[in-house]
Amino acid sequence: MRNQHRIAVIIPVLNEEDAIGKVLDAIPEWVDDVVVVDNGSTDGTAAVAAAHGGRVVFEGQRGYGAACLAGIAALKAPEIVVFLDGDFSDHPEEMPSLVDPIIAGDVDMMIGSRVRGVRERGALTPQAHFGNWLATHLIRFFWGIRYSDLGPFRAIRYRSLLQLDMADQDYGWTVEMQIKAALHGLPADEVPVSYRKRVGISKVSGTIRGVFGAGYKILSTIFLSALLARPALKTGILIFFSRFPEAGTTKTRLIPALGAEGAADLQRQMTEHTLSVAPPLRKTMDVGLRFTGDNQAQMADWLGPELLYAPQGDGDLGARMARAMEEAFAAAYGKVILVGSDCPALDSATTTAAVEALDNHDMVLGPAADGGYYLIGMTLSGAPEDINAFFADMSWGTDSVLEATRARAVEQELTVFELPVHPDVDLPEDLPGWEAARDRHRVSIVIPTWNEAERIRPVLKSLLPLENTEVIVADGGSTDATVAIARELGVQVVSSVRGRAHQMNAGADAASGNLLLFVHADTQLPRDAIDCVRRALAFPEVALGAFELRIDGPGARYRWLELTANARSRRLGVPYGDQVFFLRRDVFDALGGYAEWPILEDYDLVRRAQHRGTLYISPSRVRTSARRWEREGIIRLTCRNIVTFFAFPLGVSPARIARWYGRGEGEV
Repeated sequence: MRNQHRIAVIIPVLNEEDAIGKVLDAIPEWVDDVVVVDNGSTDGTAAVAAAHGGRVVFEGQRGYGAACLAGIAALKAPEIVVFLDGDFSDHPEEMPSLVDPIIAGDVDMMIGSRVRGVRERGALTPQAHFGNWLATHLIRFFWGIRYSDLGPFRAIRYRSLLQLDMADQDYGWTVEMQIKAALHGLPADEVPVSYRKRVGISKVSGTIRGVFGAGYKILSTIFLSALLARPALKTGILIFFSRFPEAGTTKTRLIPALGAEGAADLQRQMTEHTLSVAPPLRKTMDVGLRFTGDNQAQMADWLGPELLYAPQGDGDLGARMARAMEEAFAAAYGKVILVGSDCPALDSATTTAAVEALDNHDMVLGPAADGGYYLIGMTLSGAPEDINAFFADMSWGTDSVLEATRARAVEQELTVFELPVHPDVDLPEDLPGWEAARDRHRVSIVIPTWNEAERIRPVLKSLLPLENTEVIVADGGSTDATVAIARELGVQVVSSVRGRAHQMNAGADAASGNLLLFVHADTQLPRDAIDCVRRALAFPEVALGAFELRIDGPGARYRWLELTANARSRRLGVPYGDQVFFLRRDVFDALGGYAEWPILEDYDLVRRAQHRGTLYISPSRVRTSARRWEREGIIRLTCRNIVTFFAFPLGVSPARIARWYGRGEGEV
């Protein structure tokens, strides 16, 4: 710690074996956590980093921004985050000049300026110097903010970093951060830092491709932000109340039925379920979590770094809720909603309704069946003058809480909107309600296979640990070890005639989940895939969803294919099956499943689903193998896809199109 502030450092690396040890050795001892993100190194970078005390995480998607995002995801809720390059060009010992102004409260972000500092001759190349000059002058022109550098050595308050909602996965990371800081009105400054020649050759300024790629991305980020970006105004905050699921200290009234470990596990599951309702509101609402005790690091390890953590503090439940309300209003939030973590029926539609109700009501209440409430919200303008008194002297844990709260609202002349009544889970007799909620959120992952023994094991291993999911392999008569591998891993296998549509329908017939996810055997899901599915399908109007596409192949040709595929999905509403479809069971059944055609079964399902509701494209990307393009040739396959795209709507039959592809009735 530095002056009682927890400091974390993120270092993205790619083949920095000769430099990373020097970087780590130079980091000040008061840094609490050093996350080294290996972005696909082929040398000994990871081993050297671990040997020198770095906590190594891996990010397979190449790109500076992708590595930084992976580093953020691995953090344990520090107060300040420092970004540092792994090539030993920066001087880690100068970190106090970046961190101390943030600790003092003067700024929220501090950029280390190489331009204003002492530079070793040749350390900053002419092209990098010109690029910095042009980019910083454009930022000044569009937003009136003066910077001299886009230097990677920088520090930012952790809470502010989360509010920026960083997204760029490549060269535009640093400029995106500085632009978003300007849009959010974030207090920021820069300080001169020293800079030396890096160890090794730069992946950006050291190659022609890197220079042009970085220049294009940085300038396009600036101009697109100038045209499109607006500050994401957070009008309110959702605050969840929970505790760490330690056996014997949580859900104690359920211990006789579930045991201490079982009750703690239920607490864990219910908290994760409750938090799953928040993401659709993140554009306008911050999300916080109030926890009991002094275990913020544990909570962040468990639930991730995206939440704004704070202890509940002392006192009864009323005192703790009043404290949360007062502190949120003091932070200038216009709407504050407090949510418990033991209501299984809570969903995104309910929390969205609560937020919208506060547009024209002073208070919103979510009544619980036991006479309490699972949610309460207030507005800054309509809240009682004495919030402590409003929550004081209440018989918490009894069936009189809801009526007493209603009466106090009437006394204060507050307008109140009430949500539907839902049950809590406090006693053994409440457990069936939780089981029903789990069934509603259970995801069945269906994978059609045919002779996938070479790749199926890692795919299945990545899916098996997912919470409240089942994996079904729908095999079309494999002659290799595909089925044996699946059964060895304990995965359910169903047999079908060969053909992707036949197999996916067979898998869906065997599925027990209410949510269906169809994954091709050569496709990897993003880390947040299941959360994306549950969030999207919580909205009744969403009939079918898919992900954006990432092709697991190097070179500009594959990036162009990704670009066109994702544009086709979003602009034309035509994703393909390798983008991983997901939909609710009732919608799938109403559509009659996949049309059992030899080809275009995915196109047909999308077309029919759009007559029942909206199509949702998740910004998260699935990673699919490039084997089809490698096998058949990019130009040939692309031209054939274009012909198919126009031929089917003109009446050419799927069977005939399949013959053009050289694809028989049973092909997968």
